[in-house]
Amino acid sequence: MSQFKAAMERIHTNGPATDSADGHEQSEEEGESTLKPLSTSTAAAPPAYANTGAGGASSTHHPPLISFLQRHAAFLLMPVLPLLWCILLVCTLDRDELLSASAMPLLGIGSAALANAVPVGLEAAALANAVPVGGGIVFIPILSLFNVHIALGASFAVATMTFGNGIFGFLNWLQKDPSAIAWHIIPSAVIPAWIGAAMGTFRPLMTSEHCRTLFALFAIKVAVLVWRGLYVGRRNMRGGKPFSLVLIPADEEDANDGCAAAATLMTKSRYRHSTRIIACICSFLAGLILVAHIGIGNAVTTFLVSSFVWRLPPKSAVVTSIIVGGWTSFAPFLIHLLILKDVPIALWVMGLPGVYLGARMAPVVHERIGIVNVLAAFVLFLVATAVLMVST
Repeated sequence: MSQFKAAMERIHTNGPATDSADGHEQSEEEGESTLKPLSTSTAAAPPAYANTGAGGASSTHHPPLISFLQRHAAFLLMPVLPLLWCILLVCTLDRDELLSASAMPLLGIGSAALANAVPVGLEAAALANAVPVGGGIVFIPILSLFNVHIALGASFAVATMTFGNGIFGFLNWLQKDPSAIAWHIIPSAVIPAWIGAAMGTFRPLMTSEHCRTLFALFAIKVAVLVWRGLYVGRRNMRGGKPFSLVLIPADEEDANDGCAAAATLMTKSRYRHSTRIIACICSFLAGLILVAHIGIGNAVTTFLVSSFVWRLPPKSAVVTSIIVGGWTSFAPFLIHLLILKDVPIALWVMGLPGVYLGARMAPVVHERIGIVNVLAAFVLFLVATAVLMVST
């Protein structure tokens, strides 16, 4: 009997212990089930945070000056800049100069241009701020028709582009689509061009006749490259890929395993370093030869480098090149204005209203006709400009 009682006590004792163990296991399972959502959310948090920090907040954070200009771009464009032009007009021009340059905003370029009797300032700014053409491609041929020396045309072009592309166009694109501006390539495109433009302006490398020939050859070369890029872009679109001036490889060629991804990360910084060196060299040569002698402001060169070296999307390459063209012209403009003193002030001041209106129209034109048609018009105008430079 005593043995039976002892056995029953052991069973009774083991029972609660087992239940306690089961309860402990159950509580562990409940704890795991409770911790799993926390673990899942914790694991999901770093990618979301990384995306917010890398692509969200940091990509939209600009220096204080850029942020200020973006917030107040509309107010600066109207009425601040028109009022400043009125003050400039009163302070710089007398009655005779005003009358002699009164036709400047209405100067037409004839039926051979992009539009019928479109004012030169308006057309040049609209074209220069819709495609990376540079105001010099418009202004220099037009001024040559009026027997204006090409050196004077270059000083006038950089003076006008500084405001047309660098201020009016920049503020309009900053207000319209700031995401299209590739900020990371601007320093390597502008600073070397400033150095080259200063050297070429003080010590010209060629005569006016050579400038005309170089201008025509450069325009034809750019037209051929952009036309080929349009063909490649249509080929990409037929293959279901986004429009690009460079050929996008097939999906199977782009498939990366872990090793390939690691190799890509290892070579990424080296590729960017070499790309930046190429961009700096091209910008320096453009400033030394093109900006100093022709006044096209590095816009076309930056467009080529952005499209075929940096591999930027077409719209980003176009908008960034427009801004770079204007900012590049700033240094040679100051040299011509303050040191050489050969800027035609009357023509420049009277041409600014057309430049302003054209810059305001350019983003709308760019959006409505599309990037493909913009680049096609760019090609046709480059060819027409080359013919005009050779024939006049």
